[in-house]
Amino acid sequence: MHSPINTTFLQSLRSLAAAAVVATSFALPARASEILYGSGGGPFLSAIYAFDTTTGEATLVWDIPWFYAYAGGLAYDPSTDDFYTIAATVADPGTSRLVRIGRSTGVITEYPLMSTSLSFTGGGLALHPTTGVLYATGLNGFQSSGLFTIDKTSGAPTLIGQCGGQCCVAPFGFNMNGLGFRDDGTLFANGFTLSDPDSHLFTIDLSTGLATEVGPHGVLVGRQLAYSDLAFRADGTLFSMGSITASASGLYTVDPLTGNATLVGDLILPLGCDGGLVFVDDGAPTTFCATKTNSLGCVPAIGFTGTSSLGDASPLVIEAHDVLNQKNGLLFYGLTGPAAIPFLGGTLCAKPPVRRLPVQNAGGALPPTLDCSGTYSVDFDAWFVSGVDPALTFGKVVDAQFWSRDVQSSSGVGLTNAIQFFVTP
Repeated sequence: MHSPINTTFLQSLRSLAAAAVVATSFALPARASEILYGSGGGPFLSAIYAFDTTTGEATLVWDIPWFYAYAGGLAYDPSTDDFYTIAATVADPGTSRLVRIGRSTGVITEYPLMSTSLSFTGGGLALHPTTGVLYATGLNGFQSSGLFTIDKTSGAPTLIGQCGGQCCVAPFGFNMNGLGFRDDGTLFANGFTLSDPDSHLFTIDLSTGLATEVGPHGVLVGRQLAYSDLAFRADGTLFSMGSITASASGLYTVDPLTGNATLVGDLILPLGCDGGLVFVDDGAPTTFCATKTNSLGCVPAIGFTGTSSLGDASPLVIEAHDVLNQKNGLLFYGLTGPAAIPFLGGTLCAKPPVRRLPVQNAGGALPPTLDCSGTYSVDFDAWFVSGVDPALTFGKVVDAQFWSRDVQSSSGVGLTNAIQFFVTP
């Protein structure tokens, strides 16, 4: 049997189901903080870097000694907090292999060697944003690159198809050397054709491997943008590395509709422009959305302490302040993205379906006082570890909000603003 608070919450959600059909979304929040990482040449052969997306400047993060890993793409798996690249070793420079690098630890794990008939060390690498499948482009004896999936357990490649045709009817010889997924699952590529050697932006069909040209980058110096991976920021901005001069490299933005590239700035460090590129949500919680003013005129606010990483000693505690004293409430959250849906006189900030945590009392001043001295507090790390919600896994973006009783309001409900965070190991 449901408690009164849970019954009321369920009734609210039924109202939401009807309201969401006709609701008009407001401007949605930005995702939690993102860091742009890339690979390139380093002090000990290869390295991982972080980039300033306002200036282009690169900062060394991890050395990758003894590996040629500066031109084999870079992908990130949020479920394990690992980078992937395809590299060759100094001892066997002609043979490709998958390499995993811990983002937080720098620990390197080598996979078995691939066939010597395949070469991925100059291709692209990208992880599908919803399926988690790892895709790569490489050479397999044809003029056009092949599109492959790479098994993250064994490191074995499986061919999907060639990216284009062979000589000699233009366009032919599609060399797809850098990859990046948009959040809708569209795969973009940097590359060129043998019939037009200037660098262009392409899209690639995941079912056939065939590439379709979007347009030229318009950078005609050095190695252009032909060999860099691509990375979409959550706001839809597409980034690539590329040449500024014959000897200097920079960070560019690329128009996904035309392919035209715009320089952000010089990388400063001499890492080249052939490497991988990927955005990583750093897990830092951010607040967003509108709070509903309660019946006493107070503006309840969500807050937090700690981090969303289960690997540190600072648990993520989500709090609500300035709520009505002695009223029951609960935290609820969604895993399918933020929202801004008009709801019971306020705003629902998490896209349905949502999950709810146990009811708690706000405490604060004792009756007959009625004020805004109440608070709620949830240890979200403990909730995660409990395993109550099997859908709550590493790599998920969580949008959470507090719901509470406010019997003097027209809807009988109070709503805070929301918090968004990225669950990391």
